[in-house]
Amino acid sequence: NKSVMLNNCVGCPPVCYNDITDARKISELNKRWPQLKYKDDVGIDKQYLWKKEFLKHGSCGIKRYQQPAYFDLAMNLKDKFDLLSTLRNHGITPGSTYQLDDIEKAIKTVSIKVPSLKCVEKHPGNV
Repeated sequence: NKSVMLNNCVGCPPVCYNDITDARKISELNKRWPQLKYKDDVGIDKQYLWKKEFLKHGSCGIKRYQQPAYFDLAMNLKDKFDLLSTLRNHGITPGSTYQLDDIEKAIKTVSIKVPSLKCVEKHPGNV
C-alpha cells in the first residue's frame, strides 16, 4: 500500500507477540532475518527484533496474516528481493566503503522507493 505507512497499528483486541518455539522456524528466521544487534543465542532466546517488527508492522495486517503467516511472508519477500545479491550485482560488497547514494540506487532497482537506511555502531568506531 503506497498511500499509508504500515506502522504501529492499534488493534482491537491489542496484538500480542508469541515467542517462536519451532526450532525449524527459528533457524529459518535466523538465517534470513538475523538479529544483528545481539549475539545469536540472546537474539534467539529473547527475540527482540522479531517481536519489535511484528508488533510494529505485523499488527497492521493481523486480520489477514496471523503471526506465523507474517513471518512466512517476510521470509518469502526476503527471498524474492535478495538485497545482498542486488548489492553484489552493483559492485557493493561487505568490507568496503560506499556512498549512501550508490547503495540507495542499487536497492531502488528492485524496490519502488528509496530505502530508509541507518548506520549502527556495533563496536566503537565500527559502523
